[in-house]
Amino acid sequence: MVFRLPNGLSKGSLKTLLAQLNLVSGCPNLLNSPSSKPNPQRNNPAMSFAIQITPQTIQISHANQYQVEIYPFGALLNRFAIRQANGQWHNAVAAYSSPQHAQETLTRLFRSAKLSPFVCRLDNAQYTHQGSLKTIRKFKLGDSAIHGLIFDAPFQLQSSHSNADSAGITLAHTYRGEDSGYPFAYHIQISYTLDTHGKLRIRSQVRNLSDSPIPIADGWHPYFAVDGDMANWRLCIRSRQQLTFNERMLPTGETINSNPFDHSTPIAQTELDNCFVLTDDFSQPAVILQGKRIQLSITPEASYPFVQAYTPPQRDSIALENLSSAPNAFNNHIGLIQLAPQQAQEFVTVYQLESC
Repeated sequence: MVFRLPNGLSKGSLKTLLAQLNLVSGCPNLLNSPSSKPNPQRNNPAMSFAIQITPQTIQISHANQYQVEIYPFGALLNRFAIRQANGQWHNAVAAYSSPQHAQETLTRLFRSAKLSPFVCRLDNAQYTHQGSLKTIRKFKLGDSAIHGLIFDAPFQLQSSHSNADSAGITLAHTYRGEDSGYPFAYHIQISYTLDTHGKLRIRSQVRNLSDSPIPIADGWHPYFAVDGDMANWRLCIRSRQQLTFNERMLPTGETINSNPFDHSTPIAQTELDNCFVLTDDFSQPAVILQGKRIQLSITPEASYPFVQAYTPPQRDSIALENLSSAPNAFNNHIGLIQLAPQQAQEFVTVYQLESC
């Protein structure tokens, strides 16, 4: 994919424009971000958390300021919302209308799907492990298996907690090798923790229950809502390189030194289906998506060194996917993890919502 500056806008004038907009090299200046503005609700100890649990939904809320909704079906995030100054709620997640809606339509776009034990595409649904050819039987797009094996798994609530600083829940599922193409048992725990600053920490832990090493990759497939008009939103990705893809959207093994969103840049009419290699500063947000009233930042730990960005044809949302490996990692081994028996691996990302 080739990106071009609009006619008449040189690189020099673009830098000048960015400086005038009070942006620094990289993503927006966090010293001037909404999180630096005083918010009396955040410092009021009387404001508390609430957790509501039903068989089909789990809701976490804080101070009538933030709301989170999780479905045990797939452990998917269906709502991460902030109450705006006008009293209206903004849900950053492109949501399903109900758990039943998610179950019926998940495989259309895989919105909010958990990606495990592989991410994105797996070429010809096949790979070789310890000299044996394996063929994945689950969902395929064309010739490729896509998005792993547990996106529709029934997760069980393991625990919940709430204190003055945060509230959260942990869901768990044991994959027992149901797909003959991945006959390796593993246990996965997913924890969602909301804090008083509007940060949602999402932690996944995978443990190998098999008797031999297993290949593992992990990721998320969220679509973030842009109020029906992507042209009004800006994007910044902390990256200098992208993976190159062939005509079947599989990595070639090469990278290009390109990132049209290394500064906060209008998405406008840009079409994205790109995998960005993040720089090493994981103390800073890897992605900032900013609208007129809302800013979403995504700050993964080093366990997620890739971000896949995708704009669907209807352009009412944008997928910003934390990935531990490249697509097709079972074959190209880019970022692939081999877990020893009983070994566990954690993957962590943090979403933060703020009003502009």
